[in-house]
Amino acid sequence: MIMRRRIVGFVAAALVAGLVAVPARAQKPDQTASQFYLAYRAAFDKAKSIDELLPYMAKMRVDQVKATPADQRGKMFEMIKELGALTNVKIVKETKSGDGATLTVEALGPDKAKTTVTVDIVKESGAWKLGKESSSSGP
Repeated sequence: MIMRRRIVGFVAAALVAGLVAVPARAQKPDQTASQFYLAYRAAFDKAKSIDELLPYMAKMRVDQVKATPADQRGKMFEMIKELGALTNVKIVKETKSGDGATLTVEALGPDKAKTTVTVDIVKESGAWKLGKESSSSGP
């Protein structure tokens, strides 16, 4: 009985350590908000499911994903990938604010038109996370 409790305790500790390590793998120490965003973009381009992007997302965004019924997450992910497809990504400005930063990004959108994206990057538990994104297309 005591041995079983120790094993259960060990397994639980290993799971918690694994969950804590996921965000740590998502970024390097002393990484800037811009470097984090570029790492996120690389992960975004390679991602095959929304779950692969959760370590990069702010809690509010993770909560939104988790609130989506599991059978609808695939379609949601397809839409996100389609609308978020950017090429020639260039960060033109990083403005620090409190524990976060706002990035101004220029890129080509899914329609190959020049797009400006405003990205809020926030700090949660000492790690950069992707907050709100908004974009506008035009000359």
